[in-house]
Amino acid sequence: MISKYLIFSAIVLCVFCILALCLSPLSTMRNNVLENYDNMLFIFINNAHLQFLDKIMVYLTQFGREIFWALVILLLFIFGKSTGRKTAIILFLSILVLIPIGTMTKEIIQRLRPVIPESDSLLPASHGYSFPSGHALIVSAGATIALILLRGSTINLFIGFVLTIEAGLVCYSRVYVGGHYPLDILGGILLGVGVSLLFVSQEKRIEYLYFRTIKIFDKSKTKS
Repeated sequence: MISKYLIFSAIVLCVFCILALCLSPLSTMRNNVLENYDNMLFIFINNAHLQFLDKIMVYLTQFGREIFWALVILLLFIFGKSTGRKTAIILFLSILVLIPIGTMTKEIIQRLRPVIPESDSLLPASHGYSFPSGHALIVSAGATIALILLRGSTINLFIGFVLTIEAGLVCYSRVYVGGHYPLDILGGILLGVGVSLLFVSQEKRIEYLYFRTIKIFDKSKTKS
């Protein structure tokens, strides 16, 4: 029987591919109308800065991906008992795979980043291509895995909820600081969710391999 997560993953990844074709300057399916609306929404968000939010959004962009989620994985593995440890392992594996996938996808799509006046920019201009957003890719995968796997207790559900809010704020910050168009964020979310669901569908196998590795390691320690 095919896992429901595999089916959802296939649907989400198909939507991502369609969106990528509509935005890539190399594609014959490029949709100028969609890009115009995307640009209008980007300008609306980027021009709606509030002084007290500026630093918060910069911090979310700078620390809300690698540093925050590395700490999440570490803390879940150390203090999360069996459920937290399993979640941490799947988080680690999915992010490890998503980083090169995101980089390669940007090179294939080749969508340019937004151009805004330097005087209006909260951060130095980002280098490389824009679609999909690497930040949205990682945090959306993390939030998806946390929401699905952190279950069984109120505290686990609360942690999943908090991580999802953090992921949403990081995604918004990337448009707010001028690093991405909104559809770059949507692309990152779709790809992150799609790939993370593949890993969630293999939850039992990953858990089995983990405990089998631990047993082999314990046996080798006992013999030595």
